[in-house]
Amino acid sequence: MIFIILFLFCFIMSVAFIEERLDSSIKLLLLILIGGGMALVAGFRPSDIDHDYSNYVNLYNSSYDITTEISFVLLSYLVYYVFDNVVFLFLIYAILALSLQILSIRRLTDLCFLSLLVYLSNYYLLHGMNQIRVGVASGFFLFALQYLRTGDRFRYLLCIFCATCFHYTAGILVCFVFFSNEIFKKWQYIFYASIIPFCYLIYFLKMDFLLMLPIPYIEEKMEIYRSLQEQGLWDEINVFNLVFLVKIVITYFLLWKCELIARFNPFVVILLKVEILSLAAFILFYNLPVFAFRLSELLGVVEVILFPLLYYTIKPDYASKAIVGVIALVFLFIGVFYNQVIYI
Repeated sequence: MIFIILFLFCFIMSVAFIEERLDSSIKLLLLILIGGGMALVAGFRPSDIDHDYSNYVNLYNSSYDITTEISFVLLSYLVYYVFDNVVFLFLIYAILALSLQILSIRRLTDLCFLSLLVYLSNYYLLHGMNQIRVGVASGFFLFALQYLRTGDRFRYLLCIFCATCFHYTAGILVCFVFFSNEIFKKWQYIFYASIIPFCYLIYFLKMDFLLMLPIPYIEEKMEIYRSLQEQGLWDEINVFNLVFLVKIVITYFLLWKCELIARFNPFVVILLKVEILSLAAFILFYNLPVFAFRLSELLGVVEVILFPLLYYTIKPDYASKAIVGVIALVFLFIGVFYNQVIYI
């Protein structure tokens, strides 16, 4: 599997270097072919390649309850009665996730293949081959961002409703419905720039943010987690890991160059807002790792569009593309060989 991933990486990187010279119809054809290939690889992957495959098979073969998203139930019934083979369930999820990603990339950026490269290096392995329900939900979210820019809140909420049908965590994305795409005013720039330092302050003070919320269910969950942690059964997440710190550095650099990038990509303000909140969630909810990872990764899918925008800040062009490629390669290697997102 790792050789297939590396081949895709090299091929997409090669196309990214000549993207400006390609006719629009050729670019679209290549996107469809590469996206289709990635969907087939994810859909027909071996059962021992990722962490969640057996869990989904067990869920497919078991009875469902209220905690199971309606989309999974309906698709499972469809696959059972039409194909009677769970592999087609994984294939359907892969096709949905890749289709939404390709459509979103086409609508949100001109740097299609750099964005596809960043997606391959991180979220393809994470969402395409592991958290397949989140993968489709994040695809709907990315697709919905175009409607925030135009102020079409109804279509944005419709996309978020679809996302929530695939993963309940996506319901929190309703909170972004009033986000605007206006360039940062001075006070907004200071506000968003101060969010990450403020979250680190909360972390250093060991403040349990979730315990401050007067929600009985969350308070009970946090108390259970605290008990498990005291017994050494659940460690805290590392909010200073290398990949996370690199993401912070890239985000602040793009925030600094925001006005320049906005001349080339009108979505940069919205992307930066969401990415900053993604990073903040990872730090803020450090005491609840599962929630911190899920929320941060769901919001962090904007990196697929955001990080390639480094291209507009660095000259010459080939150097900027090479830098984005190196960043993507580092993410890929850390994900595969250190975090073991997939087994090789």
